[in-house]
Formats: sequence, structure tokens, C-alpha cells
Amino acid sequence: MPFLALQMANNKVRVGIPRSLFYYNFAPLYETFFKEMGAEVIVSHKTSKQIIADGTNAGNNELCLPIKLLYGHVLDLKDRVDYIFLPYIISTHKGSFICPKLIGAPDIIRANMEVKLLSPDVDVNNIYSSTYSALKEVAIAISANPMTIYSAYRKAVDAQRKFEGRLQRGFLFEEAYTGRKKHSLVNPKHSIAIIGHSYVLNDEYISSGLFSKLAKQDIAIYTSDAFSDNQVYSTLKKNRRQTHWSFGDRVLASAILYSEKNDIDGIIYITPFSCSADSLVTEYMQDHRKKPFMTITVDEHAGDAGFLTRVEAFVDIIQRKANRTARVTD
Repeated sequence: MPFLALQMANNKVRVGIPRSLFYYNFAPLYETFFKEMGAEVIVSHKTSKQIIADGTNAGNNELCLPIKLLYGHVLDLKDRVDYIFLPYIISTHKGSFICPKLIGAPDIIRANMEVKLLSPDVDVNNIYSSTYSALKEVAIAISANPMTIYSAYRKAVDAQRKFEGRLQRGFLFEEAYTGRKKHSLVNPKHSIAIIGHSYVLNDEYISSGLFSKLAKQDIAIYTSDAFSDNQVYSTLKKNRRQTHWSFGDRVLASAILYSEKNDIDGIIYITPFSCSADSLVTEYMQDHRKKPFMTITVDEHAGDAGFLTRVEAFVDIIQRKANRTARVTD
């Protein structure tokens, strides 16, 4: 049933948004837009053991963890909504592109399950595939009034800018999303940068609640989301390094920038198993490991115990280094 018919029946259109992939980059933009258009927005539940199991069973072994998670979140939504918003995001920065598997995510989902997707193209390299054009394409069925669509878009952009501004002031995803700072340490014991793709770092199940656990140990946390696009690409240009994959570029630039910050004691890099783009990023990082650095690979079989044991050992290394430095200074 089309959007307009649903509204004429006095029912709100239910638009589902998977809590995976680009949700962690554009949640305020998408949610605000559809709410302003009069739709009921339903976000999939937080990742759980069941969602991972469902996604793994629905996909195949060759898929990376983020795509398997997407399967799980789509399955979580499909019987509760009229449509699922899953755009073809090709590029979010000129001259750079999204991973091919993520670009093709809507087709991968359609090939394996019957689900009604709203999948406009978003490509900043193409003047006809801007974010506004993409949202307008799906909104035209809800309202034929261009002013309503434009007003909803402006409010969505404003919400997104505030969200990104908070991230760049050191807020973590959940804090930037709600506007409330949760972890605020005046004199942290250590400062650790956690780098990786947003949809890996900010998924509490996949990252084993790492942010909260470190904060409880009086450790300040900084992530890849804290840098603007200008900082990312000026850093890569200066170092003559660019992967041409948008998420990979951000991770690599974050590694370089944090390695140069004196107040960062160590860097933890979390990467999903079988991510081909990250294999290139890891190679490029070799020249920028100027302080304690640890890579943790996660997949659907990973458990909290091994993950957190490695993190605890890493924190011990940082503490020992701090103790040695203190003795030399004395």
C-alpha cells in the first residue's frame, strides 16, 4: 500500500530504520526527517545474541560481520513496519567511496528476503544524487507539498549538524544523539583512543560495552568520530595517504592524528573480521604506531571474556609505561 493511501486511512506510515551501518552516522538526519514528514519512525532493537544469530543464518559465510548484522536488524523490523529505509550510499565525500558491499546492501537484502525497502541513491560525486534529492525521492509519496518536504529536510539537517558538533567536542555516539554527556572525567587516569568504523565501535554488543567499562576505570575515551571531514582529508593529504574508502580514510586519519597527540596514552583499533577495506588501512597504519597500539578483530563468534582480557592487558601496558616515565622523571 503506498504512503498516501496509508495516511488517507488515518494511519501513520511506519518507517523502519535498521540500527546498523549508517545509522551510527546519520541517525538524527533520518529520524528527524521522517518524523517531520508525519511518519512513525521505528528503529530496530539494539544488537543482541538473537539478532546476530538471525543475521548469520539469513546471510552467508562470505559476508562481513556488519552485513550479517544488517540482516539481523532488517529481520527485527520487517514485520513491524510498512517500509524500511536503507539507501544506496555510494559516497559521502567527494573523491571517496563507501565499501562496495555497503553500497550494494539494499540489493543483498532484497536478494534473500521479501521486504519493502526505500532505497534512494546518495552520492556526493553526483549532483543529482544529493542527500536532499534522496530524501525528497522517498518523501514525495508522503506529501506532494514541496515546502513540507524542504522544511522537514532543513530541520533534519539542523539536528544532524548539532549531532556532529557534539561528536567533534568529544561526545560519544549515545551522548551526541541525546545531547547529554554521560562520561565526563575531570582527571582521568589514562586517555585511550578507540578507532574503527562507527557501526562497530558504537554497537555495544559487538564492542562488549567497552566505552562504559573503560569509563568506570577513570579512563577517558576518544573515537574516530571526533574529527571533522576537513581534519580527516587534510591529514591524509599531508601524509600522502588515502584509501579512497570513506570509512577507511577516517580510521587511518584518526590513527595518525591520535598518534601525534601527547595526551593520548594508547590506541585500540577494532575491526570486523574479513573486512577487505580494513586490510589496506592496517597496512598503512604501520608507519604511524608511535605509542601503544592494539588491534582487536571481532566477528559473530567473539565473546566478552577474550575481548576484555586483551583490553585489560593493554591498560596494564599503558600503566607500566606511565610508571617507568614517572621514575625517569623523578
